[in-house]
Amino acid sequence: MRGRKGGDRAREGRRTSGLRRAAGWAVRLVGLFVAVLLVVGLGLGVRPPEPDGPSSSPTEQAQLDAEAGYTALAADARSAAALDPAAADVLTALAEDLEVQADAVALPRSPAAPTQDPEGSEPLLPSPEASSTPGPAVTADGRAVLAGLRESALRSLHDAAQAEPGPGRVLAAAGANQWRNAVLLSVLLGADPGLPPADAVPATDLAAGTGLFSGLPGGPDGPSSPPSVPSGPATAIAPTGAPGAGPGPSGARPGGAGTVDPDVECTDTPLGPDADRAALLEAKAAEERAAYAYDVAAALLPEPGDALARSGVHRAAADAAAERLALLCAPAGPAPAGHALGTGFRADPAGAVRELEQDHAVFYVDLLATVGPEARAWAVTSYNAAAQRSLDAGTPLTALPGLEDAADPAGGAAPGTTAPSVAPEPGDG
Repeated sequence: MRGRKGGDRAREGRRTSGLRRAAGWAVRLVGLFVAVLLVVGLGLGVRPPEPDGPSSSPTEQAQLDAEAGYTALAADARSAAALDPAAADVLTALAEDLEVQADAVALPRSPAAPTQDPEGSEPLLPSPEASSTPGPAVTADGRAVLAGLRESALRSLHDAAQAEPGPGRVLAAAGANQWRNAVLLSVLLGADPGLPPADAVPATDLAAGTGLFSGLPGGPDGPSSPPSVPSGPATAIAPTGAPGAGPGPSGARPGGAGTVDPDVECTDTPLGPDADRAALLEAKAAEERAAYAYDVAAALLPEPGDALARSGVHRAAADAAAERLALLCAPAGPAPAGHALGTGFRADPAGAVRELEQDHAVFYVDLLATVGPEARAWAVTSYNAAAQRSLDAGTPLTALPGLEDAADPAGGAAPGTTAPSVAPEPGDG
């Protein structure tokens, strides 16, 4: 009897132990199932972060900002033209220039999406005309356009000094056109454009964002709204080559050393990229030739004063290039005593120097494609000054001064290939 009872108890213990193990496995399976449900539920309810769109480089962002700014300013100019018939022609021409500049600076566009299916039966996307609704009318007067034009010119030149060479040339050319249009519009409105003679703008200010280029709206330290144009009588606007166009706001010489360190000690090895030194040598030679040409023109023209003044401006530009070369430990030789001039120059000195100034604008806009970042501000200010001198001499104003005749922006132009010169003709010296 005792043996039978002991066997029963053993069998009962084994049965109980098996039930406990089965219950444990069931609990584990239920827990695993619940965990899977939780993970799946969280996965369905939480979306992964969407990747950011493609980021723009600083140059691309400058192009986008410029395109939007030029387009908006063109609309303001057309609105102001409708309000002011006396200024309508100038404002309409300005709007057309700005629209050309917006197209030139724009980034390449992706192909437009089709608006109809291949069979041509049903539209896939609504057309812009059908989906857009007229917005509020934009009204701007001439003074508001002038304030925006001044800001846009300075911003364009500032961005040109920092952008990649190809877009930088377009931005610089747009800035030079807007600078000129601001001067023309200010005369028409009897207002101060807030712009000095272009020859008096130091490259140091453009490089550092100081002086004329400080506090630009849209910049890191700029105000939220553009400065207003003074409403008083217009101040006398000196030509860009006027005598006495001396140091700019910072006290630096026009077209000065830019970002070159003046405290560097020179050795036998010159500093900076070879392309910068080559560009400066070519610029010095071109400015010396121009100064000599104006000296000769002064002797041939009935009124020599303006020619002599412009000779001084070109000589100062040559000195500035020589100064920068010296800071790069690559001093240049003295200017030659004279240059060969052709008989065509003596027959029409005014036309010859006008063509020379036009060639200078092309020369400097080409240099923007060759110099490095350290010389870019010098090249931009030199180009703007050359463009304004060319316009002063009678070159027609275009949307992108000098750029129409410049070398291919993609390939650039080697210094020396576009340097303006006064070509000799047989039998003359």
